[in-house]
Amino acid sequence: MGITRFNQNPILTKESISFKVNSVFNAGAVKFKNEYLLVCRVEMPTGRSSFLIARSKDGINFKADDELCLTPSDHGVFNKYTEWGIEDARVTKIGAKYYLTYTGYSKHQPLVVLTETEDFEKFNVLGPISEPLNKDCSLFPEQINGYYWKIDRPSAGSRHDIWISKSPDLIHWGSFEFLTEPVAGTWEADKIGISTQPFKTKEGWLVLYHGVRGYGVSSSLYKLGVMLLDLHNPLKIIGRSAEPILAPELDYERIGDVGNVVFCNGWIIENNGDVKIYYSGADTNICLATTTVDYLLSICK
Repeated sequence: MGITRFNQNPILTKESISFKVNSVFNAGAVKFKNEYLLVCRVEMPTGRSSFLIARSKDGINFKADDELCLTPSDHGVFNKYTEWGIEDARVTKIGAKYYLTYTGYSKHQPLVVLTETEDFEKFNVLGPISEPLNKDCSLFPEQINGYYWKIDRPSAGSRHDIWISKSPDLIHWGSFEFLTEPVAGTWEADKIGISTQPFKTKEGWLVLYHGVRGYGVSSSLYKLGVMLLDLHNPLKIIGRSAEPILAPELDYERIGDVGNVVFCNGWIIENNGDVKIYYSGADTNICLATTTVDYLLSICK
């Protein structure tokens, strides 16, 4: 089957928003009460980002809310870590609650913030779950061997590797372990980061990730790949796509605030194995691509 772009992309642009924004992009995705929800990043005219929910009955036609759902100033005592913006939420359902992991940005540099909600109306900010510099964090949707697990991307000097850690309570994290690194000389040579929340299959935990390769003096190409982690030991990579599954090709992916970028931090897997990948082109819009779990597993082998 491969990956199929929706023929009416983008599905959301700044013109879809009822108030003034610079752009809408990089949305976490989840199903809630028979609705598809996108927790969209919107960059405000100030240049700082907040979150806005867009809703759909079919996963294709979305209507954005008229008000922001979470802003930097909503973070109370943690506002000093978010005052320059909140960015790129991933959404994971664990039990009866939904957890948002996202980047808080401030003079202290980016770090990962955790927030919980039961209804996507009231949000309880639990605070940072990393030190700077860190971002691209996703939670596993269930405990493994008695622990909660997260994947993220700390930066140390020139290193931009994916790491994994575990927690007894989602707040206190430890047992930090290196998971994987960029592959030199390939489409993901410069840096990598987890894109989506892991999805449990019989063959392992399936997860999308992004890879970046620089070209020229100051330009980069962002593309998407997929990897498969062991069900019982997510530190073990079973397979990984050798080539990107999605790359910037069309105008709405190549031309925008940041050119030549496809970036995803949300997907929805249907009960029949169909996959809706919500991604952004050039940090300017939100688009849809579809595939199947079986296809993604096949290219991890």
